[in-house]
Amino acid sequence: MDVMGWKVSNTGLEVIFSKSIPSLVNSMWKKHVQEFLNYHGLTEPDIHSFIAHPGGKKVLEAMKEALNTSVNKLSHSYEVLKNHGNMSSVTILYVLNEWMKDSIPDQSYSILSALGPGFSSELLLLEWI
Repeated sequence: MDVMGWKVSNTGLEVIFSKSIPSLVNSMWKKHVQEFLNYHGLTEPDIHSFIAHPGGKKVLEAMKEALNTSVNKLSHSYEVLKNHGNMSSVTILYVLNEWMKDSIPDQSYSILSALGPGFSSELLLLEWI
């Protein structure tokens, strides 16, 4: 919980974001995504886009590096971060909404990804129809 989470105090909730998050993306999250892809018989080139919660510019850059992918596959995450910032959990829905406005070919795959408290990682495989 000292990496990512909430601290309850007499003045309310205080968010906790460790500076180690980008390095954890390059180690723990990278491994999680690779295992997820392997489980589904996919590789990075099979993925049209990564619908990633934009936790911050350094986090997105670490994701791009960990995935060894192009910035285009994370473009809407960067765009939402630039235009709206990190709005906590709901931010992923803004990113998904932007991808849904694009013309994505049928049977293309995307991975929806969010990081959470205690440095948890949630991944969801999407197929566009």
